[in-house]
Amino acid sequence: MRNYRAGVRRRTALRAAWAVAAMTALVATAPAAGAAPAASAAAGTAVANDAADDVAAQVDGYLAEYIRVHRAPGVALVTLADGDVRVRVHGVTGDGDPVGEDTPMRIGSMSKAFTALAVLQQADAGRFDLDDPVAEVLPEFRMADDRYRQITVEDLLDHRSGLAVTALEYSSDPASAPATTVVRLADEDLAADPGTTAMYSNAGYTVLARLVEHTSGMGFGEYLEQRVFAPLGMDSSTATELCDAPSPGLARGFSGLGPLLVAVPELPQGCAGNGGIVSTARDMTSWLRFQVGDGASPSGERLLDAETFRAFHDVPADAAEYGYGWHRTTTEDETAPLIGHGGTLATFASGIEFSPVTGTGAVVLSNAAGEPMALTHNAVVAVDGGTPRSTSNPFDPFNAVVLGIAALVLLAGVVVVVRSRTWAVRRAAGAPRWRVLRLVPLAVLTVLGALLPWLGAQLMGLAEPVAAYRVVLWLYPAVVLLGLAIFLAAGGGLTARLVRLRTATAQKATVRRAPAPHR
Repeated sequence: MRNYRAGVRRRTALRAAWAVAAMTALVATAPAAGAAPAASAAAGTAVANDAADDVAAQVDGYLAEYIRVHRAPGVALVTLADGDVRVRVHGVTGDGDPVGEDTPMRIGSMSKAFTALAVLQQADAGRFDLDDPVAEVLPEFRMADDRYRQITVEDLLDHRSGLAVTALEYSSDPASAPATTVVRLADEDLAADPGTTAMYSNAGYTVLARLVEHTSGMGFGEYLEQRVFAPLGMDSSTATELCDAPSPGLARGFSGLGPLLVAVPELPQGCAGNGGIVSTARDMTSWLRFQVGDGASPSGERLLDAETFRAFHDVPADAAEYGYGWHRTTTEDETAPLIGHGGTLATFASGIEFSPVTGTGAVVLSNAAGEPMALTHNAVVAVDGGTPRSTSNPFDPFNAVVLGIAALVLLAGVVVVVRSRTWAVRRAAGAPRWRVLRLVPLAVLTVLGALLPWLGAQLMGLAEPVAAYRVVLWLYPAVVLLGLAIFLAAGGGLTARLVRLRTATAQKATVRRAPAPHR
């Protein structure tokens, strides 16, 4: 068993400030006994302040590195240590306004923990047990696969329902309400037996949102506002059913290619229960404080029973490492258990990570793609101890390779066009069928270029053409540019050869029909 309290030198140094304060108070009320105690207290305070300054400098460095690597237009970082909160903000919104503590941003899949909390509240209220079959609690839930009757509420919470990762994902006509998602699942099959295999499912959490609606008699967004946001003082937070739905004060996020980022609408998706919450750094501070507390609101209202609250954070240490809306994020180097969750949309990225043992935590909100969980992790281990994660942007080498290939393809296309006249003159004398066969490769490449985004989307399990092109354009624009380069190069070469071949063939026919000269 790992000793969670061992090796926390940074934390010990920070807590020394509180100890020194107490010692100073004792010295102040004790009989004067010389200057030595006062000098010792002052020295201790200086050491604690130096340690706190060192941690703050590290976190500042991690934030600066994140901004540099991911070129984040706007970021808010919340850190919580020993009950003290610090909010760091950077950059601008899609409207050009400075990012602040009250700037709304989408939190993506961090929303799942809110859904899990709502489900646990309903379980605490006796509406159902977590091991109850969903179909018994929510009669409208059914699927084409009879195994759906075995799916329990807990199976949905920990992604072991058997629902495929791609179930109802990235639809060209996304569901606008949890009830719609449940109806559409009636035509779906399961990818695994319920309760056996961990497969991350956004649709599963939307079913949970509908479950809460059914048992509470309230809309899911309304439920969150009254039973979660209001008690926690999250007055600026809202829940949307579509990822691109408008929300008060919410500016567009950013998407693009490399350093070229522009404010664009969010990718249309169904987000109810799985990723639709819009929040602010100030509100997420309240959420973070709640997570490291005892399950009660600032006013003392219990949102969860004590036992249920402990279960809320009890993430299994198995291969899936997923519990009720939380991932296990602890590695071998951490001195305390860590849990958290990231949130990734096309134009926003977020992350939360904290230790239920030490009370240290961090939240990141950003209005562009990135790796916020690396930043939250580094902010936490700067206090609690552990190995920081490297900050990298895997899209940079990917984009460089893809765009390099696109440049070579365009160059090859130019060469084909330039040499098309020579090619046509040589082929004009041959049989027509051989001319056609020699044009087939360029025709195939032209079609491949047009279909490349769709073919790439097939790897993500997306079959709908409209959804496929839309998703690839938003998430992988370099692939779209590569497809365009192939289409233009091959299509341009094919067109040039056809035109030149037609001209050369006509000229040759004219020469053949010309009368022989008289002698």
